[in-house]
Amino acid sequence: MAQALPSLFSSDPEDFVQSFLQGRDKSELLAKVEEGKNRAGIYKPISLETALDIMVSTMENPMGPETCSLKFNIAVGRFRQSIPEGGATKARRSLEAYPDVMRAIISFFTRKQSSADHAAMLDHLATCCCPRGDLEVYGSMHSTTPCVEKRIFLAEKGVFLDSTIGYLSDCLVAILSNMTQGKFRQLKNHAGATRRQQPWPHGMDDLLPNGLADSVDGFNLWVADKNSGHFILKLVGTIAQLYPIFGLEIVSRGPDYVLGLQRPAQHLVNAMDAYDRRPEWWIPKKTDARFAIPVSYALNFIRQLYTGGSSQYTKMMVTGGKRILLPVLLRGIAVLSPPYMSFLFRDEFFHMNFLMSVINNRPNDGAFCMETLTDLEKQWFRELRNAHQGGCYNPTCVPKSNVVHAPKCSSCDLIRYCDAKCQKEAWKNQQLPHRAICPKIKSLRERLGPYIWARTVSPSPEFTYRDFMNACKKKKIDMELVKEVGLHISCLQGSQTLFRNQISS
Repeated sequence: MAQALPSLFSSDPEDFVQSFLQGRDKSELLAKVEEGKNRAGIYKPISLETALDIMVSTMENPMGPETCSLKFNIAVGRFRQSIPEGGATKARRSLEAYPDVMRAIISFFTRKQSSADHAAMLDHLATCCCPRGDLEVYGSMHSTTPCVEKRIFLAEKGVFLDSTIGYLSDCLVAILSNMTQGKFRQLKNHAGATRRQQPWPHGMDDLLPNGLADSVDGFNLWVADKNSGHFILKLVGTIAQLYPIFGLEIVSRGPDYVLGLQRPAQHLVNAMDAYDRRPEWWIPKKTDARFAIPVSYALNFIRQLYTGGSSQYTKMMVTGGKRILLPVLLRGIAVLSPPYMSFLFRDEFFHMNFLMSVINNRPNDGAFCMETLTDLEKQWFRELRNAHQGGCYNPTCVPKSNVVHAPKCSSCDLIRYCDAKCQKEAWKNQQLPHRAICPKIKSLRERLGPYIWARTVSPSPEFTYRDFMNACKKKKIDMELVKEVGLHISCLQGSQTLFRNQISS
C-alpha cells in the first residue's frame, strides 16, 4: 500500500510547516532539522553508482512502480556531494563528466505530455511505494544525503522534488553558461567512443532531444510550478539566449502562449504576494527564496528573450505586455522604490523600469533608466561578456535561422558576425562603424593580458565585476577606454533592435 513520504526534518512534517509559517522560535525549528539529520546518520549513504542509477531511471520512467521524489532527492543529494566545491569552473568540469545524466535531465524537463498527465506524474512521485522489507536499504535510500536547496522555501509542500528540480536545472545552466552562442561541443571521433562518452550537448538534437516544439511545451509544464518553476525559467532563458532558434519558437506562438509573458509574470506576482505577506521579522536579502530569487530569475528570463535579437518579442511586449506584464511591473516598482530596497535590488529595479519603457514604446525612457538606475561601469563589464557569448553585432543584420555559430572578428577577437557580408557592413556602418572601435577593443584586450581577458569575457561567477575593476586598476587601464568600448557595444545592440523593428513593421 502506498505510504506518504517521511520528512527529513521532523516526525510530523505538518507541525514543521505550521511552525515555520507561524514564525515560531527559530531555535525550535533548527532543533527539528538537527533531529532529522541525526536520524539520517543511522544509515549508510548509498554509493554514487546507485545514486546515478536511481536518478537516470527516475527521469527516464517517472511513473515506474518504485519511483518517489524523496528517493530521487536523496540520489541527487549523493550526486551533488560528488561535485567539488572549489569554484564554479571545477564544478562545471565535474558535471561535464556525466553527459548521460545531463541528457536524462534535459529529456525529463522537455517531455511533452498533457497537463493532466504531468500532474499525475507529480502525484505519483510524491507517493512512496518503495518496498520496506529491508529497513537498512530503505533508510539509506530515503534519509542519508538530502539535496536541500536554500533557494527553495522549505515550508512548501513538495520541497523534496522542488529542491531536486532546482539543482538539476542548475547543472544544465552551469554547462550551457560556459558556451558560446550557437556553438556546440565537439564529438569525440576516436574508435570505440560510445554515446555515453560523447560530451553534452554536441548538437541541437542532443541539446533538445524531444525537438524544438515539444521541448517548449514540455518546459511550459514545469515553469507553471509555483515553487520551482522559476528555476526552469532560468534554464529556458539560458537556452534561448545561446540558441536564438529556440527563443523564436517560444515567441512565434504569440503573446497568448503562456510561456513567453504570462509564466514570468505569474512568478513575479507570486513573489509580490509573498512580500505582502512577509512576517514582521523579515529582512530583505538577495537570497530570499520566496521574493528575491523568483523576481531575479523571472526578470532575467524576459531580458534574455528580449536581447536574443527577436523583434517579435519586442512587439509581444508592446501588445500583450500592457495587459500581462504592466500591472505586475508597476506593483514591483512600488515595492522596490524605498531607498533600502532600490539599493539592494538595484539590477531588478532597473530591469523593471527598463521593461516599462519597452512596453510603453518609449526608448528615451530606457536610456534614462540606464543612465540613472545602473552602475554604468558594471554595465560596460556586462557588455563585454554579452558580446563574447555571441550573436551578430552588425546593426543592419537581418535575423538568419540557419547560422550555427557567428565567428569573431580576427582583430579584436570579441565582436561576432554571421558572415563576411555582415562584417563588411558593420566595418563601414555610418553611425557605429566597427573600424572605429576595433583597435580600442584590441588595445583593451592586450593591456589586460590573455589570462585576465579570458576571465573577463567568460560568464563565470569566479571572476566578478570587482575583480575586473581591480585588474584594471593594477594594470593602470583608463576606465574611459572601458566605457567607450562598453557604450559602443550597448549602442550596437540598441541600433540592431531598432533596425529589426523597422523592417518587420
